[in-house]
Amino acid sequence: MSRIISALLFLILLVTDGCGAGNPKKAIFDLVEEHYDQICAACQAEDAQALTAMDGVTSVHITEGYVIVYCRGAGIAPSSQDYGFYYSEENNPVTINCNQRIECRADGLTAEGDGYQCVVSGNTFYTEHIKGNIYFYSNAY
Repeated sequence: MSRIISALLFLILLVTDGCGAGNPKKAIFDLVEEHYDQICAACQAEDAQALTAMDGVTSVHITEGYVIVYCRGAGIAPSSQDYGFYYSEENNPVTINCNQRIECRADGLTAEGDGYQCVVSGNTFYTEHIKGNIYFYSNAY
């Protein structure tokens, strides 16, 4: 019985880490809104350390004029998801893959909901504008 309880507690902790439990998109939008000036300053200075010091930020990757901030992942492939946000120096939407590199650029995106998506090899990559040069991203594998 104690093994079952331990396993359930582990799963609850696994699912609720990172940028908040429940609705990761809302948690990320709230995080950006609450720390917008600090996030912009850190992104413009390419200060990964300042970003990773924020609650809810797991890792940061800087590439090609983008600062990619990974917040949370859930599940095990083939049914896993990643969530985060990125700063675009040129204010261009892109989609980000799990290796924190750009998957699709603007010309490969199609409108979906309030944002854009692309599908590559059965994986769905989504992005949505949050504020200024900052965009939300999610990936479904």
